[in-house]
Amino acid sequence: MSDPAAIVETFVRLTSRCLDALLTVYGGNERPTVWTGLWLVPRDGSDPVRSGVLDELGSFHLHGVGCRFELDSGEDLDVDWDWDGRAVFNSWRILMYAHSTGDEAVTEQALRATALQAPSVVVLEADKFIFSHRRYDVTRSES
Repeated sequence: MSDPAAIVETFVRLTSRCLDALLTVYGGNERPTVWTGLWLVPRDGSDPVRSGVLDELGSFHLHGVGCRFELDSGEDLDVDWDWDGRAVFNSWRILMYAHSTGDEAVTEQALRATALQAPSVVVLEADKFIFSHRRYDVTRSES
């Protein structure tokens, strides 16, 4: 039997771990034009990237306004940044994580209901969540 609370908490914990690792190597992100996706800017000054490897975790791939993490364990995680620069996720992303662990029994509705009550997340909308600590929020530079 699936445990939605454990799934939500594990999603938040693992995604936080991946984002922490990302921020250790990359100092920020940029979106050069409206038509291009995000690029990560390495702290060492080398060229921006859209994908790479996180030591002892797995790989990451930027897409549009988000990032997908493929862990060495086989688990997949995904997070976006909204137009206000907040790291956001929803019940569908948590469900995709659960499926990547082999859990096909849990429902998106159960995960949404659990996330709405989870202490580790803040509810922005009925199905849009941010991390309670907000350390993954980025500020868009003003042009």
